[in-house]
Amino acid sequence: MSLQIRINGQVADLSPGMSTGLELINPYLVYEDILASKASIPALPATRRNRQILGFPDLLQNEAVGMRYRCEKYYNGQLLQAGVAVLTEAAQNFALTVVQPLGEVFGELQRKNLSELNFGALAVPGVLQPTLQQFGRDVVAFPTVLNPTYYGANGAAISYGGRMNNYQGGAYTAGPLVPMVFVAELLLRIGELTGVAFIGEFFSHPELRQLLLYNTRALDGRSQVELRQHLPELTIPELLLELRKTFNLAMRVNAIERAIRLDFTDSFHRRAASIDWSEKALKEYKKRPETARRLQLGSVADSADGLTKDKPESLADYLTPELESETGIGKLTSRFSTLLTDPATGLATTQQAGRTEQFGQLASGWSPRLLFWNGLQSGLPMATARLNGYSLYWPGADGLAARFWPMTEQHRTRRFYVERQLDLNEVDLATLDFSKKVHINGLDYFVARVDLMLPIKKVSNVLLVKS
Repeated sequence: MSLQIRINGQVADLSPGMSTGLELINPYLVYEDILASKASIPALPATRRNRQILGFPDLLQNEAVGMRYRCEKYYNGQLLQAGVAVLTEAAQNFALTVVQPLGEVFGELQRKNLSELNFGALAVPGVLQPTLQQFGRDVVAFPTVLNPTYYGANGAAISYGGRMNNYQGGAYTAGPLVPMVFVAELLLRIGELTGVAFIGEFFSHPELRQLLLYNTRALDGRSQVELRQHLPELTIPELLLELRKTFNLAMRVNAIERAIRLDFTDSFHRRAASIDWSEKALKEYKKRPETARRLQLGSVADSADGLTKDKPESLADYLTPELESETGIGKLTSRFSTLLTDPATGLATTQQAGRTEQFGQLASGWSPRLLFWNGLQSGLPMATARLNGYSLYWPGADGLAARFWPMTEQHRTRRFYVERQLDLNEVDLATLDFSKKVHINGLDYFVARVDLMLPIKKVSNVLLVKS
């Protein structure tokens, strides 16, 4: 039985008879955070080898504080956990703790709002087009949006026509010019800025690649579009978590490889179980019901928009229909909302003060909202809440709930939990994929949590979720 802890790829010395706990957690079952598997890293003895591997942190002359290391835990040659560890104490032993992966991959930038980060700028051409590109990619668009209250009571004095990005006869005319950043481009630039690779199904979805971040910040005659000025007040982790809640995304964070994968959680439910653990399951178990088997999915309305303050029907939450047996409701609210659509023109519409230097409106703000870029429609550059059978409203056959949540909702209506002991070995643990179902005695489950001690001398305590 061989337990190894590797620090920055080098095998550390361990105390004789050392044991350590390991808790593997499914990161896809909770949406408000990205849960990480937990491992208590045992205190490492201050041997010559360990001091050298860790960079002699015990020396008083060493001013490094909170030193970070790539930490891997192996058992019998199988990698069971990898992450980033922080040194918390250096004395006769070295104490380390594993840090939260979503924050770790972005370092110091994780706490800064998007509007504080330098995502670059684009030159505004003499003849403005509906989209501006850079490196052959769509970066921003200038969709026409109805907004009669952009300048408040001052609009009439300057003959404001009530439209942001007013487009007539194939050209932009008088009125505020407001660029809106493509979400796909923003994520790409976050990756370039932080060194994090973004991959997964989300980035190849043809409709979601047309998502724009709505804002009201006018160019005010500037010759460049500075991207950060047109972004919502969200940090990078908040942006990812809110996208996750909106489109039911499974987020896999690899702090070692500095990569984030975004896939659709519903696709996990559609796959058949590929692993059979029936022979590994002990007879005894505890079954617990899900107390909230209905879903309520919704968004935070932009309180600065006069059209959405009373939450019109199209912006209503989605609620799972009543079930045969009484149950509670699991509520999930995204900070991303969208705009209403004007039935007469088909344009997105709002009643919201703009952020502009004109009339001293730089204090005006907006909440995070999304639109689909529709391109030129009937001679107008349009971005609305709908595109190709997809909607950014929660209710409806084309809504977010129906498009991205149906299998997750169906699974929840029949969900229960099983606490069971399983005789798992290091290969079972090393190959465990939380996106895949396991089969046990006629039923399929997702693994929610595995608790065990290393070296493995006893069975593992496992929490299963009926799929």
